[in-house]
Amino acid sequence: MMKTMSRAIAFLLALAAPSLAANLKLVENGRSAYTIVIAPDASPSERHGADELQMFVEQISGARLPIATQPRPRMILIGNSPALTALHVPIPFAALGDEGFALKTAGPHLIIAGGSLRGSMYGVYTFLEKLGCRWFTPQVSRIPRRRTILLAPLDEVQKPAFEYRETYFREAFDRDWAARNKTNGSSQHLDLSVGGNVQYYPFVHSFDLLVPPTRYLDEHPEYYSLVDGRRRQNAQLCLTNPDVLRIAIQTVEQWIAAHPDATIISVSQNDRYGYCECDKCRRVEQEEGGAHSGPLLRFVNALAEQIGKKYPGKLIDTLAYQYTQDPPAVTRPRPNVRIRLCPIAACEAHPYEQCPYDAYFMHTLRAWSKVTDRLYIWHYNTNFAHYLLPFPDFDELAADLPMYQRYGVVGVFMEGDGSQGGGAENAELRSYVMAKLLWDVHADVNRLVDEFLQAYYGQAARPMRAYFDLLQRQVRASSGGRHLWIYDPPTAPYLTDQFLAAARELFRQAEAAAENDAVRARVRKARLGIDYVELTRAKRFSVEGEWYRPADLNALKDRWNSFLSVLGQFAITNISESTLATRDDQDFQRYMRPYRVVTLENSRLRVHIVPDLDARVTHVIDKQSDRNLLADPQPGAKQYPDIGGLRVALYSDYLTRMSGTTAWTLDAGATPAQASFTGACQNGLTIKRTLRLDGPTLRTETVLENTTTAPVTAALQSQWDADPGDITQAVVRYRAQDGAAVEKLLIEPEKIPAGSESYSDGQQPAGEWRVVNRLGGPVLVNRFPQQQVGRCYLSWTARNESRVTISVSSVSRLLQPGERLALNADYTAGPQP
Repeated sequence: MMKTMSRAIAFLLALAAPSLAANLKLVENGRSAYTIVIAPDASPSERHGADELQMFVEQISGARLPIATQPRPRMILIGNSPALTALHVPIPFAALGDEGFALKTAGPHLIIAGGSLRGSMYGVYTFLEKLGCRWFTPQVSRIPRRRTILLAPLDEVQKPAFEYRETYFREAFDRDWAARNKTNGSSQHLDLSVGGNVQYYPFVHSFDLLVPPTRYLDEHPEYYSLVDGRRRQNAQLCLTNPDVLRIAIQTVEQWIAAHPDATIISVSQNDRYGYCECDKCRRVEQEEGGAHSGPLLRFVNALAEQIGKKYPGKLIDTLAYQYTQDPPAVTRPRPNVRIRLCPIAACEAHPYEQCPYDAYFMHTLRAWSKVTDRLYIWHYNTNFAHYLLPFPDFDELAADLPMYQRYGVVGVFMEGDGSQGGGAENAELRSYVMAKLLWDVHADVNRLVDEFLQAYYGQAARPMRAYFDLLQRQVRASSGGRHLWIYDPPTAPYLTDQFLAAARELFRQAEAAAENDAVRARVRKARLGIDYVELTRAKRFSVEGEWYRPADLNALKDRWNSFLSVLGQFAITNISESTLATRDDQDFQRYMRPYRVVTLENSRLRVHIVPDLDARVTHVIDKQSDRNLLADPQPGAKQYPDIGGLRVALYSDYLTRMSGTTAWTLDAGATPAQASFTGACQNGLTIKRTLRLDGPTLRTETVLENTTTAPVTAALQSQWDADPGDITQAVVRYRAQDGAAVEKLLIEPEKIPAGSESYSDGQQPAGEWRVVNRLGGPVLVNRFPQQQVGRCYLSWTARNESRVTISVSSVSRLLQPGERLALNADYTAGPQP
């Protein structure tokens, strides 16, 4: 036996001797002398790679290569094996890690060898791609046909650009597609046969699971965030409480026991604000340069230290997200901690390094890259409010994945539409391009798009490519550099009428060119985005006489029903992240109807109030400028038209909105300049609200009465959504109660183009504040009695829309049965000073 093996090894060495310059003839005229050789103890993914190579080579050429574990005269070697060892061809397995691989020709042999977890299998797919194979979607691939396969000399090594690569679209979950395109995400259906995946448990936003408030809140409110003087359930954890750390460690150990295959455990904030304001947490923040991430990272590090002692192979993940975005000044992540940085406020139209609205994120990325070399990114790749909306982010993708690598990022989660039915705009194309960039950030995006469109749309590829290019141009500098946000409405500036008309014509051409029903269906599905934009815009309400309604309600209903039918044909379950399409239909049936309008008018103002929409004011028309002083709400928003405007809301304290609805009725005795309304609250309280025109001023008087039999803590809040014009030039001016003159520039360089602030005590405006546009136009003024107001709120955004919201809240206090609480607020427009 030993002599036989020695002769075999000598034979292999002799075969390996010829120069690498010789071409290999793997298959000739449908026949092959080659054998696929794997180790007797090959890993599952290596065996799967051998099976895939056998299958695709047969599909290409007709030759079925046998699979063996012993040396053969002519071999395709997959993975490390005795046969490979005998060739004495150096393969840097240690440097390749779990997913890297080498492709080499040695004599008459082809070597595809890498990490046993997934590396050798990935090498097989890369080799097949060199033969021309492509796997564009789970249903659409390109497998070339040729009877002879010649192979030029190979000597290359590949490793992935990122250790974690997840394309989070439902269309990318398929096991074979994900393995063939070399992604390894937690959501993808990658079983052990293909080397598994990077598994999270839980995936994100885990604080409520970590220390469940349903279990601990009643007896231990101190475990939860102190926010505005109260420990609150719908917030975060108190991260400086040692008992919270103790319970969290126990919970994570239980998770690991229940989910032993999970490689990353997420210890991350809930998907809301409400960080703890207790003295200990604030002290830590001060020590960390004021960063809210300070208490979080110290907590995560302490947990990771204990978990690492018992489970050295496990990683602990947390977020740099919203209020924890900025890194702490002192604390650094432990080696077993991963930070996922989330550019949720970024413009997705332009490369981040080139867009002024993304300067804030580049500052944050540079800061984090200095404190950790194991940074992950949570990237956003669709419109989460409108999955179907055209989303031209391919220029940004092509630039920013290489940029991430330059800054030392090692993992990327590309969040798209993971809903049950999928169907987001360009989900298939985007998934394919992202997968290729996640493996090789220098991949040619233009070539990838061309290849995909040609395979996916066949004879319709030319007009579909023209549509793709048209869409990307809408946000390029040559077209005005319009911005793109992940919650943009269907009225977004880049979706111009000219674009929609051109897109419609290109889709007409594509449908005419489609060679079969399958391609025609793909074109129709891609066209849904244009249909959706036009349908949603048709929902816009306007005042017509005594009614507030869409222009043609009956036609709108027919279009909506037809649209839902098409969604059903494509099995699309969601058109947004937050709700199912069935819920959207319920909202459509509820809200899309005529509403009676009450109009007040004098020589300076015309005001429209809709009692059935929470008695909200929808229009305050300044007659001198013919301008609505209220921001026009977006018709694609949830619960439209019952949003925005000028309205009063009922709170149980300064932060918590009271549950329940309020039924409003118009009181008798209305005049052209004054009307009163009564609101019957579901919880038994009663609101009286009077609106009166006084020259250029709308005066509002609101009284809340406790008409129940029990004490109730309550506050009234008057909220005004104002249209500031060009918000980049807008400022808010006021004199604070402590005497300080304040001018708040809303959009500042290198900061997120949105924000919110609250003011109490001496920081509050002294009875008046103004929204001023420095380019001109009316000054928007809100006045109120100082003694009535306990808190003031300001929020603003240049994302998705241009809006400033000014809110004043009454003092929050306990009302005995029969007691009342009043809030007066005046709104006017004046000339520039």
